Amino acid sequence: MKSQDIVILFKLISLNLQTRGERVKKRNFTASLDHDEAMDRVPIDSQDYLDRFLDLRMTGNIEKVDLSQGQRWEGWEDIEEDATPPNMESYSVRALAASLALSKSEVSNSLNRCRDIGLIHTDRLSGLPIVRAQALLDFVKYGVRYVFPAKPGAIVRGIPTAFAAPIMAGKVLTGGDLIPVWPDAYGKNKGQAIAPLYKTVPGAVKKDELLYHFLALVDAIRIGGPRETKVADAMLREWIL
Repeated sequence: MKSQDIVILFKLISLNLQTRGERVKKRNFTASLDHDEAMDRVPIDSQDYLDRFLDLRMTGNIEKVDLSQGQRWEGWEDIEEDATPPNMESYSVRALAASLALSKSEVSNSLNRCRDIGLIHTDRLSGLPIVRAQALLDFVKYGVRYVFPAKPGAIVRGIPTAFAAPIMAGKVLTGGDLIPVWPDAYGKNKGQAIAPLYKTVPGAVKKDELLYHFLALVDAIRIGGPRETKVADAMLREWIL
């Protein structure tokens, strides 16, 4: 598997959801919490401590995650033309290559690799490539940080990713002042550079809101701690499965 395979798989999931008009603007999620971890977030001498304890016991340690309701999801300043609504042609090798700034051979080889390892199957009726989302998300949760690791780099202007992306901004508290960004000349923020899964990701996400959200959540798992990983994984599963 190559890193661009992950990008293509999430692009296919995005196209599928957009084509069906499902969960495109999803903003409310739930996340399972470790009880001790959740209680550590409430001062023991706080009046809310007992209420928090009882609430978690009653709900099975489930916490609501309400995402930003802001109209602007873009983490950059240059304006892209409105993307064409997805259709059957959007799944073609040529269209995927154009939307992701990949060559047609890269897309074709990637689809073949994913079929060989069982991450894609072909729908009998439509003939379209369908992602086995459960298997993909299991790999992202348990393997992506080891197979495609990322470490914060130099301070650059870029597109916020992981817990700094608009989809997660303010929802997961982290230490430090510098945010993770994909290097991009038109990015809205300065932060520590995080190499995207593939070099064309910063351009590709400007044409696809869902793809931006998905890959930012994947980055939260690539570089985040247990809390970020748990929230991002729960959000991806509730969004996609």
